Amino acid sequence: MDMSRTIKIVLALVVIAVLWKVAFGGSSEVEVDYEPTE
Repeated sequence: MDMSRTIKIVLALVVIAVLWKVAFGGSSEVEVDYEPTE
């Protein structure tokens, strides 16, 4: 069971995607676009 490792990888990819978007898009758009589902 590598659940913890999988979660870490997913979180890392999300963080990279957000940082990438901020770098090339704009921080103002990220907050509206990135909305975690509850």
